[in-house]
Amino acid sequence: MRSPVRRLAVVAAAVIALVAPVLPPTAAAAPSIPNPEQYFGFRIGSDGRLAMLDQMVPYFQLIADRSNRVNYEEVGRTTQNNPYLMLTISSKKNLDNLDRLVQINNRLADPRGLSPTEAESLAREGKPFYYVQAGIHANEVGNSQAMLEIAHRLATEDSPYINNILDNAVILMVPSQNPDGLKLVNDYFNATAGTNYARVYPDLYQKYTGHDDNRDWFMFTQVESDLMVSIQNKYHPQAFQDAHQAGTGAPRMFTPPYLSPYDPNIDPITVQQTNDMGMAMQRGMTSAGMKGVGWAQSYDYWTPSRQYQVYHGAARLLTEAASVSDLAYPQVGDGPLGQQESDINFIEPYDSNTWTLRQIVDYTSQTFYSGVDELANDGYNWLKDFYKVGLRNVERTDAYAYVIPAGQRDPQAVRDTLEIMLTGDVEVQQAQAPFTAGGKEYPKGSYVIYLAQPYSGFAKTLLEVQHYPQLLQYPGGPPQRPYDVTAQTLPMLLGFQADLVKDRFNASTSPVIKPDPAPVTVPAPPGKGGAYVLGPESYGVYQIVSKLQGDGIPTFRAAAEFTDAGRTYPAGTFIVPPTDAATKALTEQSKATGIPVYSISDVPQIEGVQLKPGTRIGLLKPPNNIPSGWLMWMFDQYKVNYQIVQAGDYGNLAGKFDAIVMPDGVSKNSIVNGLSADRYPPEWSWAFGVGEEGWNQLRDFVNGGGTLVSFGAATGTAQELFGLPLESVLPESSSVFYSPGSLLSQDIDTNDPAAWGMTDHNPVWFDGDDAYRITDPNKFPNHVVGQYPNRNEQLESGWLIGGEYLNGAVNTVSWQIGKGSVVTFGNQASFRTWNRGEQKMIFNALFNGPSLKLSPDQFAAIAD
Repeated sequence: MRSPVRRLAVVAAAVIALVAPVLPPTAAAAPSIPNPEQYFGFRIGSDGRLAMLDQMVPYFQLIADRSNRVNYEEVGRTTQNNPYLMLTISSKKNLDNLDRLVQINNRLADPRGLSPTEAESLAREGKPFYYVQAGIHANEVGNSQAMLEIAHRLATEDSPYINNILDNAVILMVPSQNPDGLKLVNDYFNATAGTNYARVYPDLYQKYTGHDDNRDWFMFTQVESDLMVSIQNKYHPQAFQDAHQAGTGAPRMFTPPYLSPYDPNIDPITVQQTNDMGMAMQRGMTSAGMKGVGWAQSYDYWTPSRQYQVYHGAARLLTEAASVSDLAYPQVGDGPLGQQESDINFIEPYDSNTWTLRQIVDYTSQTFYSGVDELANDGYNWLKDFYKVGLRNVERTDAYAYVIPAGQRDPQAVRDTLEIMLTGDVEVQQAQAPFTAGGKEYPKGSYVIYLAQPYSGFAKTLLEVQHYPQLLQYPGGPPQRPYDVTAQTLPMLLGFQADLVKDRFNASTSPVIKPDPAPVTVPAPPGKGGAYVLGPESYGVYQIVSKLQGDGIPTFRAAAEFTDAGRTYPAGTFIVPPTDAATKALTEQSKATGIPVYSISDVPQIEGVQLKPGTRIGLLKPPNNIPSGWLMWMFDQYKVNYQIVQAGDYGNLAGKFDAIVMPDGVSKNSIVNGLSADRYPPEWSWAFGVGEEGWNQLRDFVNGGGTLVSFGAATGTAQELFGLPLESVLPESSSVFYSPGSLLSQDIDTNDPAAWGMTDHNPVWFDGDDAYRITDPNKFPNHVVGQYPNRNEQLESGWLIGGEYLNGAVNTVSWQIGKGSVVTFGNQASFRTWNRGEQKMIFNALFNGPSLKLSPDQFAAIAD
């Protein structure tokens, strides 16, 4: 029997032989540019070896400095202040003419006023752009490593094959879409070499989002998302390759075509271009002898959260190579790896028991070369079709506009939406006078998004209700799982109104360049016994609350509706006694947010609460828990006083925190066992397990007066911790009940402190979550805050099977546990910061639990 080392050598030699036929013979490299092996000291893709960011950046700079085919640009800085770089690669002639080529793309992208003859001329003059990015998921290490060899080859090789690509296409290469993660993952991997520690970085490889960093391409919360969008919007590429890795059992490489469905807001031309280029990649790999490659598996073409480009005229080419063991070591099986049955979308099964990092580099490189070669050899048709996509958008007749009425209950929701639209290159107008549209009167200041514009598909997919098709694996069988989620309706997620108007109307409008906060007038300081008031309707109000808390300004909330000077204020209204500090803070914050501040002449004699000064919030964040990362981002934006709960904190939780939030994915195991001290270095001690003692100390924290808020699967953890009398009402079979990332109906008791500021009927996010009945209402004092209505069909947007099982089911419950409080959400009340209108309830619960309850007499006296 041959040794493992010998087998690996044979496999490696075979792979090199397979790849060689499709890659033309390489001419001698320019001596002034070392190849990656010479520069890094090992062949890229060698077992157990990874180039690090601090080495890669200067290498790319060196290539650009010494080649007239490559421009280097630092597009910006990342979340953790690493360089976000892009290489523009083409022939010297094209790079010298780059401004003109970009101008052509811009003109074809927006063909208003462009005649067919002019478009034809521009398509013949221009060069198509191929945008490739790698490494957004930093533990998918092979694709960023491949960029090193690709950049070197394009910069140095003088062959007809490479020259044809460079002469007829412009390549935009982002070697790492997530430089922060590349540095964290690769540096940790190298630092743990030769130790007994685990080799894979254990935490989020993007500070806030981890693996969700490519689920941010319509909310645009992250710096890296904005940088990616800036490249797309500036250069308007025709094709976009997003290089990834999948699990070890996946096809050795996936490319499009995708599974059904595709979002109907993607132009059919773009869908066909995607299919065409994906098949070119498949053909190229098969021609090169690369087996185990497939298409139309796992991945669909539905959600905009990971495919911004397709609404902007570019085909998105997702490539997914199978991963190896521990990032960079061969995966070895007992027999050939992966699927072994041939099919029309999986022609040649992989016939080896070994898969290496070097093969990931080779397969990824092959998809790139096949894709860009396809583009370069058919540039005229790609540019002409790019123009046609834009033309079909600007000539749209199926609907005329969306109108967002002025004066809505949540100005933050409207402003966030406008920022999303403008970031997405969507044109927004504001009415300069009242107007009528669709038989409805709209006031001055309303916003209009006309749909006859280049990127109307992006606006439409975010503003409309999603109707995901009923796709089953086979007739009568279980559902075909969407790759991600099925709904993204912004008005429901954020809580505002947007009206689709199908017929033409007239309105006097002007373009919105920057979505400034709505103009507000802060009232004069109220007199003795009076106070400032803030409505609880906007989720953005917690920016102001955090500022008041940070400045030590006493803040109160009314526990019931009241009226002053003819204006009615709902339960949960914030009341701030007038001081110089309060006047200054409220004036600044109101003008910065557009959230209005009012004044009342007398504080009403009703029950109320005083928020605990400097409320201290603890965040349970197991390593690599994505929902907690998203909460970190939101807390940081609002400057909430929070800290991550560390293992060493459990002995004194009450001394450090007033309220603790337990996000989806936090389990007893992640608390009790955590990371192992035997497997991770001492700097990870904050995430080590706390044992049964720590588990009990968390329970004691609540019994002693603390507040705990859980959502999603973590509600099951809270149930286990306290013995909550909850029982799931949902069937286990997905054929009977299924809701994969949808918006569902909810009845909400807005008189409960957790729901202050909500509407009675606010859709909630549901992504494989749970719904309950209370089995013993007398075990703990409780109040049902949110539940599903009794109407069989609960779906608001997305996809739902078996909605009748939700009839009357409990979702949100406030519990009294000992001296403390627990609020449980069965659904994911905080999902990627998307459902901000609903997420406000988490803030309510966290701040209300530690607050001081006041009698009507005490409350009436707060401003005396």
